[in-house]
Amino acid sequence: MKGLRLTIARQTVSSILDTLGDDDFFNIIAYNQEIHYVEPCLNGTLVRADRTNKDHFREHLDKLFAKGIGLLGEALTEAFSILNDFNQTGRGSVCSQAIMLVTDGATEMYDDVFEKYNWPERKVRIFPYLIGRESAFADNLKWMACANKGYFSQISTLADVQENVMRYLHVMSRPKVIDHEHDTVWTEAYVDRSFLFLLQLNDKSGPSLTTTVAMPVFSTKNETNQGILLGVVGTDIPLQELMKLIPKHMLGIHGYVFAITNNGYILTHPDLRPLYQEGQKRRKPNYSSVDLSEVEWEDKDYILRNAMVNRRTGTFSMEVKRTVDRGVRLQISMLSGCILDGCFLI
Repeated sequence: MKGLRLTIARQTVSSILDTLGDDDFFNIIAYNQEIHYVEPCLNGTLVRADRTNKDHFREHLDKLFAKGIGLLGEALTEAFSILNDFNQTGRGSVCSQAIMLVTDGATEMYDDVFEKYNWPERKVRIFPYLIGRESAFADNLKWMACANKGYFSQISTLADVQENVMRYLHVMSRPKVIDHEHDTVWTEAYVDRSFLFLLQLNDKSGPSLTTTVAMPVFSTKNETNQGILLGVVGTDIPLQELMKLIPKHMLGIHGYVFAITNNGYILTHPDLRPLYQEGQKRRKPNYSSVDLSEVEWEDKDYILRNAMVNRRTGTFSMEVKRTVDRGVRLQISMLSGCILDGCFLI
């Protein structure tokens, strides 16, 4: 796994990361005679696939180098253990699980590992990616994929990476197609470049943010029971249009409204400042993934945040500190409001 093969392997892992979203959790393990976590500080667990974490792992990918031989059996055992522990504790999405194996070959089938950790339920899918033109070990990797409800791909050049990586999505989507599950997804708030001219550069309204709502499109033909994902349909919605649905008569004179995504990221909030300075178009790098706890920092026990993420409804109160007179004075008051399925009225 040296030279061009290592370059292709890095690009393959990076392309897999591109397919993950904020609802997914992941980790990356490198192996030779020993197991090495790409990020040593995050060993034995999974992390959310947000933009910050994915960029952080990409930086560590460049530090990988080939050395010795790969003991795949120990790496598979470690991967199955992490997924099993993460699933049993109820963390993460508790949904589909998969192991993406990027390698230049496997001398064994490792059926003893699969029999111990994955059979007969086969809850974890295996997706082997064979790097290079040689096919001496292709049969072993194909068997791993078929025996664990996965898909085998061989990547010979950098030009083949994107096409082969995307194939696993069709396999993962088949259960949803068969069960007719049409999940609706709302993205985080962002400033669309095509709508930069809509920026309201004054202190009250700030930049005009947009969210996207999307859902998958499946084939409804009856000649196949495998399920086919045709694509995704979606539309952009300015947050200003969503704000028009807020019952303003329920707000007091100092009241305000904020909304978050299912991951706790802010969709709209008076203290959300996506630009470095008012009157400029330069955006902060992670403005679209600001957690509610970073703004409503008085919610130290995440009571309000967890209630909104879990879509609970009702009333809530806590003590907050606010600045008045343009930050000259500090005011301590009681925050009281009503939770309306992901939106909070104060």
